[in-house]
Amino acid sequence: MAGLRLSLAGLALGFGVYFLLYSMRAMGAGDVKLMAALGAMVGWQDWAGIFLITAIIGGFASLALMTLRGRVKKTLWNVGFVLSEMKSGRAAYLANEELDVRSGKALGMPHGAVIAAGTLVFLAMSAHFAA
Repeated sequence: MAGLRLSLAGLALGFGVYFLLYSMRAMGAGDVKLMAALGAMVGWQDWAGIFLITAIIGGFASLALMTLRGRVKKTLWNVGFVLSEMKSGRAAYLANEELDVRSGKALGMPHGAVIAAGTLVFLAMSAHFAA
């Protein structure tokens, strides 16, 4: 029963966090399902570690991608716009189609690959520090 509770807590956390991102149209539904399944497999505590490492790797990948695509200024403007819209309680994608992950105008990054990298790094670090 303890394992079932741990698994359900991981599923709920993974689903909840990524569903929030999905509802803001910042992630796709596949990413929600992947992180929910991952949470169910590893439990909520390890999921939180995987999420943190995934966020760090995703941040570095985003910096590299925006630099390679020559979109540093536009991306920083978009981040400021998203934050100002969030502060006002509005969805940023309503005013700027480029900020909707479902739009063909959006620049995307394969987040599933970032999740996989974050998971592998977390597992490697866990094995290294457990030994």
